[in-house]
Amino acid sequence: MAANPSMEKRLEAESVTLLKSLLEMELRRVRDDFGFDISMLIGVDGRIFATSIPDALGPSQYRLLNLVKANLPSICAQLTNESMKFSLTQYEHGVVLISPVGPRAFLVLLSGKSQDVASMDRTLAQVRGASDVLQHVFQQRPMSAEALAGYEPEIADELRRLSRRLFVEKFEETPQYRRNMDLHNYLKQELTQAVGVGSVEEFLAHAYGEVGTSTPYMKDPQWTKLVEILLARVKEAGGDVLAQQCEAKWNRETKRRLKAFV
Repeated sequence: MAANPSMEKRLEAESVTLLKSLLEMELRRVRDDFGFDISMLIGVDGRIFATSIPDALGPSQYRLLNLVKANLPSICAQLTNESMKFSLTQYEHGVVLISPVGPRAFLVLLSGKSQDVASMDRTLAQVRGASDVLQHVFQQRPMSAEALAGYEPEIADELRRLSRRLFVEKFEETPQYRRNMDLHNYLKQELTQAVGVGSVEEFLAHAYGEVGTSTPYMKDPQWTKLVEILLARVKEAGGDVLAQQCEAKWNRETKRRLKAFV
């Protein structure tokens, strides 16, 4: 089979589950890279869309989180009615930073450590960039080169990195992957019945090699070609009658299974 090309692949948030995963990945990055303890994406209606919160909160972090929750109606009103652009507030227990993410959501970052707000210019610029990244993801815009062309290089690079990471971490949960593995297992079972266990791996390796990819990344036309190659090998091994019997069943079942995952 062809080598696994996972590092060249990218995945877009084509479902609610993948969208949430992508948002959480970026929120984790913001926490880790920018030195915050908690990051949250919240809607202007008060709904919490995604969070990155440590398993255990310290007293300072807990106080700040409760403070944000208590002030949430006021924050939402400022964003909606007063078009608040940015907010950095220093408290005794740390800082709270709020950055709009498009017109429907905002990023909240909490740090339970004492901060010198006068020296946070670089961090603020990074947060604004992260807000642009989150807005692109939240609005489910495509990750194509054309869609990313209008961004600053660091923002486009982060979006590409996120889509690659989503592919690596979540591809096995997608309908495409489940469909392909289902078809592979079906054809392997049918092939075993037709030609015996000894020839199955050789036939499959040859067929995937001819198609030019491996099971997880197969597309519909490639499945059609793969079945044709396997049927030709069955004909060589078992004759015309066996190949004809397999052809009708395999073609029908392959089409059915491809449609079932649409």
